[in-house]
Amino acid sequence: MPSKMAETDSCALIDKLMAHALRVFAEYGLYGKDAVIPGVGVSAEDFAWDILREHLTGKIKNKDLPYLLTALRHDIVDKLRLDAHEKTDHFPVNPPGELDAENTKCLDGFASGEPRADDLLYQSGYTARVRRLVADEPDLRELVEAVFDLGLTKPGDIAEALGVPATDVYARQKKLRRRLITHGIREVPREKEQPQ
Repeated sequence: MPSKMAETDSCALIDKLMAHALRVFAEYGLYGKDAVIPGVGVSAEDFAWDILREHLTGKIKNKDLPYLLTALRHDIVDKLRLDAHEKTDHFPVNPPGELDAENTKCLDGFASGEPRADDLLYQSGYTARVRRLVADEPDLRELVEAVFDLGLTKPGDIAEALGVPATDVYARQKKLRRRLITHGIREVPREKEQPQ
């Protein structure tokens, strides 16, 4: 079995990371998928997705599976050793009894500032499809590279980077839009319905 993980194996990788995280949790007496570290509130699934995110964004340079599993174990053990974990009073997430909707809100409803790992997977798959689609046309490839690699979105900035007039960028964008629609990567925009 090769130890290098390809990006296409991300689904298999998250399964392996999740299984390993659950195993480490069990070693410390935390059982089940819903178990969280008391006082910290982080689950095995949270740890697995964090490692996958770091793997996909390049924060973890070593792509070997044993390295990723070791990093995952260290992250979990570090959280278990936190002072907050040992000195925090623990309350159930959903207290027993009749509560109205206002009092049953949990912290899970708050958004994270980090991009989700599944969003990163989708984005990397999307960019790969678009790059393959324009690989044989230099003018479209330059446009795609300016957007994906340089992070440019304004036609004027793209024109300056490519050394072409802005009208050329608009023509390339139109051509790319047609190509994406033809190949099912983008949907045809619907016209707004007029009130009758």
